[in-house]
Amino acid sequence: MRRISMDGASMGARGLWLSLAWLSASAALGCGRREALPASQDPGAERPAQPAQLAPPAQPEEPAAPLQESRVERDGLSIAFALRPLDRGQQGGGTGPGAAPAAAVAGSDVVAEFTITDASTGAPVRGLTPLGWMSRRAGADGAAAASFSGGASAASLASGAVDAAPDEAACRGKIKSFMAGLLSVRPEVDMNAYLLWTLNQDNSLSAINPQVALARTQLRSVVSLAGRGVSFVMHPDRESLYVTLRGGQGLAVVDTRRGLVRTNVPVGQDPSRVVVAPDGRTVWVGNDGDGTVSVIDARSTDVLRTLPVGPGHHEIAFTGGGRAAWITSQQGESVAVVDGETLEPLGEIAVGEGVVSIAASDEAGVVHAANAARGEVVILDVARRAVAGRVALKPGLGALQFDPRGRFSFALNPSANEVAVLDGATGAVAHTLTGLAAPDAVTFTGAFAYIRNRGAARVSLVDRSALGGPATPPLVDIAVGQGPPLVAAAPPGPAALATPIAPLPEGNGALVASPADKALYVYVEGMMAPIGTLPSYGREPRSILVEDRSLKEVRPGVYATTVRLGEGGLYDVELLLDRPRTGVCLEATVAPARCAPGDGEADASGCGGDPVKDIAIAPLFEPDLRLAAGEPATLRFRATAGEGGPPLDALDAEDIEVMVVRFPAGYRFRGAPRAEGDGTFSVAFTPPAPGQYRFLAAVPGRGAPVGALPFVPLRVSARGAGAQGGGAR
Repeated sequence: MRRISMDGASMGARGLWLSLAWLSASAALGCGRREALPASQDPGAERPAQPAQLAPPAQPEEPAAPLQESRVERDGLSIAFALRPLDRGQQGGGTGPGAAPAAAVAGSDVVAEFTITDASTGAPVRGLTPLGWMSRRAGADGAAAASFSGGASAASLASGAVDAAPDEAACRGKIKSFMAGLLSVRPEVDMNAYLLWTLNQDNSLSAINPQVALARTQLRSVVSLAGRGVSFVMHPDRESLYVTLRGGQGLAVVDTRRGLVRTNVPVGQDPSRVVVAPDGRTVWVGNDGDGTVSVIDARSTDVLRTLPVGPGHHEIAFTGGGRAAWITSQQGESVAVVDGETLEPLGEIAVGEGVVSIAASDEAGVVHAANAARGEVVILDVARRAVAGRVALKPGLGALQFDPRGRFSFALNPSANEVAVLDGATGAVAHTLTGLAAPDAVTFTGAFAYIRNRGAARVSLVDRSALGGPATPPLVDIAVGQGPPLVAAAPPGPAALATPIAPLPEGNGALVASPADKALYVYVEGMMAPIGTLPSYGREPRSILVEDRSLKEVRPGVYATTVRLGEGGLYDVELLLDRPRTGVCLEATVAPARCAPGDGEADASGCGGDPVKDIAIAPLFEPDLRLAAGEPATLRFRATAGEGGPPLDALDAEDIEVMVVRFPAGYRFRGAPRAEGDGTFSVAFTPPAPGQYRFLAAVPGRGAPVGALPFVPLRVSARGAGAQGGGAR
């Protein structure tokens, strides 16, 4: 078949993450009348709701009060902005008479929330796609925040005055500058951000912020896992990642906000595939070692049921919006069908041994199952739960997936170096894509199907709009990286488990993980080559997911996201709406962190080694502990009520955060400790490379954020160099 080669020189970095088309809206941008509202007058003070498909809690919590709120009116809209705590335990203020009001604290994670209503009727304005930022004003502390209205005068800075609120022209200029993606003009808080999560060859996950700059990406955190990850999936609420682990370690549940493992759930033997049901209520794990599937409550992480389904590797697909789960067993003869709500078996369909993947289409009312040994795709009728036909292909089939519309399924065959495209309506082979190099994964954007070639350093694109025609669409080859993925170490489990390509949130390109190059490549459709490379910091990325942290409509007319605040001070809050094209500026105040040197509360925080008065962390390992790179170690410590005080038995492991950082900069590990009783806790840590490290523990709920308690130095030597002195105990 025809192939179009698009190898070429890499284009320069551009404003990738935000469309510059917004710049044409500059004439409509401006600032409106602002009015500060006390929390008690907030008409809808409640924390952002979970997605509609999730079950509500049995006893709804009292809405979390806003930390603060401001409001403007513009072009017939009433726009309120509030910062809210992630949970009630983070409100930061007391509840009794005379207690200090809640405050948004520098460096903390909060919910940024815009409520947009019709100014005359109060009706919520729905279906918007807002963009938001927070930029710090120059003020008395000599902040370096940019002034877009001509710059802060020396007199105002010297006198300790905070710059005035921006007028319409200044507000418009700030939004235009942020939209342009200038590295010289960056907001302190970007509400349009997203993170890249990679499942690595070692026992870790990496969270990378790609929006600092293409050449200066930020490794936000590294999550150390109890075993090597096999596959992972993100919950629709974006708060949890689920990772299956080798070595009997079960399923890791990762808190995406805190960047640490929340818990490890015991499941069956050799868990492999993990999927979240479409309604978000349950998580399904295929246990390849004992022929079962574990169904887990997504909220409580309790194992609801263990289903016997047959031996071998399991793949899982859902139909009817999650009303039925279809489960394969590679060494079994049947596909099991299970009720997605009651978890009761609905029946089994004989398909023959050797099924390695499965995909479902509610649009076509069919399920396709790929049998690698026989080289056929079995078509299952959803309504009748029976075999509707068999399509003969070639032996060696691997991954199978329907396109987002459910019209065509892509059956990848790494052995035959081809992909069969099946019409879901007729069951016939619509196209055969040949000349590929061991295709093993496919991902879709609105315009293209992206096929990874495991045997070549390229990704092949297929125009989805041409699939309905009689002619086979040509492949568009994009050179990605220097080495083919197969030169890297083999991943654990079936190759079809890899998800090495993730669509960009804008839908006009993709991110491609290259384990051979230990890098991530950014490709935008229409370009001849990837436009940038994101380093994976020495790790081999096997799979990639995008956590979109941009503003979403969480309730009618309410748009929210989770953000990490910058330094304390007065902030302008810039908002750009698409309908009508309107830009407004609000404001917010961020209190200084307790541990910020030079701030009024610094003396109470324990900064500079002065311990917090009511809590102390005592390491149960020797000072200057020496570890070996690549070798796991268990670090134990005791939490006590002040210096020499009794153990804090009431303190839960969930209350403590542990961080290990490489000094002076670079690697950062965050982990959840395990309680061992008598106020003693432990955390497992595997240093990736030799160097100087620092062990830090924090108890945010007791007024001891990260950095408030003294650190403990660690030394890491090269493996085999004879690490010694003060082993972990």
